[in-house]
Amino acid sequence: MKKLVLFITAILFVNVSFAQDYSIEEIEVIQNLFGAEKKAIIEENVDLTGVDADAFWKLYQEYETTRKEIGKDKIELLHKYETKTKLTNEQVESLMQTAIPLRKDEDSLIEKYYKKIKKATNPIVATQFYQIEHYISDGIRFAILNNMDFVQDKK
Repeated sequence: MKKLVLFITAILFVNVSFAQDYSIEEIEVIQNLFGAEKKAIIEENVDLTGVDADAFWKLYQEYETTRKEIGKDKIELLHKYETKTKLTNEQVESLMQTAIPLRKDEDSLIEKYYKKIKKATNPIVATQFYQIEHYISDGIRFAILNNMDFVQDKK
């Protein structure tokens, strides 16, 4: 768990400017590095003793593939938000029409794979996965919200 706390702390101190231009390749490199670190945390904190580890890792890889796609959409949304100096009601509404479903999609994805992992392994393993994923996700959300302007600052 100590490694998990250090990982989240590192994310919180990374000063990422979402207003910068980025490429798909750069996003993929960052996601792959992040994914490797995250996998190491999962390996350290999910006890696969006595369960079908291969089934867990197969499901985890499926989960990660979909999570990365949602992550790309979130980065694109943040880029759109951060590059605006002023926002109209219509622009804010458009951003929110993307933001709300993305948040729901991410939470639904974790829940979906919790159920799949529980069926393939057991409830303890699935709960460990669920807790770690939410811990990391919430840490990232905090870091993003802590470093972005509020809508009222973009008037």
